Amino acid sequence: MEKLTLESLKIILENRFPNGFLSLSQLPHPSLLKDSTKSAERIAKAIKNNEKIVIIGDYDVDGVISSAIASLFFKEINYPIEIVIPNRFSDGYGITPELLNRVSADLVITVDNGINSFRSAEILKNRGTDLIITDHHRPADSLPNAFAVINPKRLDCEYPLKDICGAQIFWLLLGEIKRELNLNIDLGQYLDLIAIAIIGDVMPLRGFNHLIVKMGLKKMFALNNSRISMKILKDKVFASKNIISSEDIAFQISPRINSSGRISDASFSLNFILAETEYEANSLLNIINEFNNTRKDIEYNIFKKVLDEVDSSNSIIIYCGEDLHEGVVGIVANRIVEKFNKPAFILSQKGDIIKGSARGIGNIDIYKLIENGSKFLLRWGGHKKAGGLSLKVENFENFQNSLLDSMKIYKETDFINKKDIFGELDLKYLSKELIILLDNFEPYGEGNERPTFLARDMFVLKAYNIGKSGEYQKLIVRNNNIFLEALLFKIDIKIEIGAIISFLYRPISSIFKGEEKIQLMIQQIIN
Repeated sequence: MEKLTLESLKIILENRFPNGFLSLSQLPHPSLLKDSTKSAERIAKAIKNNEKIVIIGDYDVDGVISSAIASLFFKEINYPIEIVIPNRFSDGYGITPELLNRVSADLVITVDNGINSFRSAEILKNRGTDLIITDHHRPADSLPNAFAVINPKRLDCEYPLKDICGAQIFWLLLGEIKRELNLNIDLGQYLDLIAIAIIGDVMPLRGFNHLIVKMGLKKMFALNNSRISMKILKDKVFASKNIISSEDIAFQISPRINSSGRISDASFSLNFILAETEYEANSLLNIINEFNNTRKDIEYNIFKKVLDEVDSSNSIIIYCGEDLHEGVVGIVANRIVEKFNKPAFILSQKGDIIKGSARGIGNIDIYKLIENGSKFLLRWGGHKKAGGLSLKVENFENFQNSLLDSMKIYKETDFINKKDIFGELDLKYLSKELIILLDNFEPYGEGNERPTFLARDMFVLKAYNIGKSGEYQKLIVRNNNIFLEALLFKIDIKIEIGAIISFLYRPISSIFKGEEKIQLMIQQIIN
């Protein structure tokens, strides 16, 4: 493994940004998005003719944020619209025919969904209702018969940024609407929300995604941000933190926003983001926190059930149980992937219908796996790393065999989940200069993973139990004449005094009694 210095580490990080750090002025023009100008003209016409506009969102972070931005924008221009977010349990995913039974509009705009809504597009066309689809999920070979389809992954779309989330696509469309209506509106006011959507939907944090998240994080809890929901999150969730990172968003905010749609209805999260008083925001956050706690309990119970019953001998984990909670099967699938280092499909059977979610690993393309068996499915969608589907019980065996057949093309190396282990950093470089260097490339996340290093043959001088129940450990470790603190947050591992261990770690800066020191956050024990 490569031996690193601060200079060689800097070069590796800089290579992630071959064009340097970008500015918003370099953002490709929204008009390059296929159908964006056409859509803006249609929306402007609807506004001028006082037509009814309905926005159909989604119940995940990206869909909720996209819906919130739509609500805020149209409110600012004083034009009434209706926001409809499907209920996971009664409506299913996206703009389904069932959902359309309660939608009446002259113009329907989807955000973060719709790219595979062929039947619904035909239903709306027969009604005489125009449909504008804005989505970022991978399209099929053909597109729904809609008035317009805005998706950078369209083969005929010239927009150079392909890995962007639904909220970003709708934000770009707003740029075209602003130009069409000659509006004087600062679209930068939504960057805090868009940053949450980018992180929550696990978009790669390079190029413009990196820039937008960096700007969004600065805006999110700034004193001049008037968004009540951000103030409440700062006060109630991050009260003890001076700096908020992308990891904080991923582990604290995204699960909360997602939990409403997983347990009850995503409208709770939407209304929280849009809250206009502290009382309303506080009340909704309390409800959302309860949803999140319930989600954790349900998730743990299903995870244990899957571990007890699943056949893990195949190249892919496929589990179908009766009446599993649909709102958490995706999270359980992710935990199963981490446990077995294999892609996982976790499915729930209710009556003669099976629904579920899939998560991938390494180079294995979940979207392609599902697509190969799509003739056995009722509905499906997703991207390389995750997907969702539904099918009839009678087709389950055929679909399962299709998955197993599709896995035959993959080699052992395709299962490797690269953690971006940079190499072995000489311990003498664990200094304030290292922290400053690492801080320069924040925010970290998908595609710009926080650097992980190898520490070899560290002698454990002391081991303290920490945490509410003593479930974690703080270690004092030594290599030659260098003494360091290491933190181990893995409840299934206990390190004894006198042990010699090697591990992967991330360096963090900690201030205790006014003194700054470097600690090692252990990611994995490797011996």
